[in-house]
Amino acid sequence: MSARATGPALCALWVAASLTGACSGDSGESGTDAAAPPDGGATRDAAGPQDAGARRDAGADARVPDAGRACTGAPYPIVLSHGFSGFESIGPLNYYFRVADDLRGRGEAVIEAVVSPYQSSDVRGRELGVVVDDTLRSTGACKVVIVAHSQGGIDVRTMIGSLGYGDRVAAVVTIATPHRGTKVADAVLGLVPGAPDVLLDFFALVVGRTISGAGDDPALRASLESLSIANMTGAFLARNPDDPRVAFYSVAGRSDLQRGDAVCAGGIWPNSSRVDAVDPLLFATSQYLRESLTDPVVNDGLVTVESAKWGTFLGCVPADHMDEVGQIADLVPDLTSGWDHVQFYRDLVAFLHDEGF
Repeated sequence: MSARATGPALCALWVAASLTGACSGDSGESGTDAAAPPDGGATRDAAGPQDAGARRDAGADARVPDAGRACTGAPYPIVLSHGFSGFESIGPLNYYFRVADDLRGRGEAVIEAVVSPYQSSDVRGRELGVVVDDTLRSTGACKVVIVAHSQGGIDVRTMIGSLGYGDRVAAVVTIATPHRGTKVADAVLGLVPGAPDVLLDFFALVVGRTISGAGDDPALRASLESLSIANMTGAFLARNPDDPRVAFYSVAGRSDLQRGDAVCAGGIWPNSSRVDAVDPLLFATSQYLRESLTDPVVNDGLVTVESAKWGTFLGCVPADHMDEVGQIADLVPDLTSGWDHVQFYRDLVAFLHDEGF
């Protein structure tokens, strides 16, 4: 099914699509080795750091979705989970621009999940669970792998932690998901005194209504509250523990010409020397999150690197929050960073297969 555009201009929809949640395959350096990490093409040490996302036997701990029915193991179907204000398609355009078709052309089973564009992750998590169950029935697979952007990653953690889907999900990769919340949501909700007008103007552009109008829309407010720092560092954690049966990986985007060598250290993939110029539509939010000129908080325009880390941290990539899913309708690698989002997802899927998924 498809969600149709209803309000803001198409370019604003792409910003909205990435509001809540981006990694790089430097176009000239990735794609030669299917198992290479998506940024820089360097090989990964198979014995590198692994926690809840440890390599596991593809056939282990696989529960048959329906009693009495056999199911198939890895490689598992891939479910793409979208972020805040997301959609499957608007005419010929889709949220993960060109990604699903490219992966399908390479033999992958790919499902583009569609959940409510504006809602709490409690609601969106239940809707995502329906997509997962439908996928298991239609493909005959024992489990799925979920790649989630922004709020999509919070939806997945809700589905697993609150709804018990750990027996149906083999692995999760979150891309620029605000696991510790985002100050942008706090500002829009009025939780940060003195939020700059330009930030509120950005919000009005994205969702097609003013900040005062957001308070009159329970679904929109619920979505923003799900992304708040207080929720993600408090009540959400208590309600949604990780499931040890699920391998969790995360990727962070970095932009605004920041390399982020210190904050990006410790990932499985090496940090690229390339930098990304943040999209003009994300400039105000990027500067708001940056906080300081001399000691900047590294972010992708909507989510900080630190907030994006969860489970096994794969690394940072030179891409802003829109670049991470190929928006606005990116047909060629980024002119500044060389970021090629289609190649990134190819390499990410190859990495997951190498991990046994």
